[in-house]
Amino acid sequence: MKTDLDKAREIVKRHGTFQGPGGPQRPTATQENIAAAVAEGIALGRKEGIAMAAEAVARLKGENDA
Repeated sequence: MKTDLDKAREIVKRHGTFQGPGGPQRPTATQENIAAAVAEGIALGRKEGIAMAAEAVARLKGENDA
């Protein structure tokens, strides 16, 4: 199973080489920082999705108990 960071690295790679002040560079700390930020977004989306699902289940359970 891929981690969020593995998925994020794939996303970052699809966007090509990043250019710094010296021109195109190999994968660098910049790309890793971008990948970490993307991974954080993936994790946040998952967390919010789980919270939304829990609220929906609670609502449905409350309707069924009534």
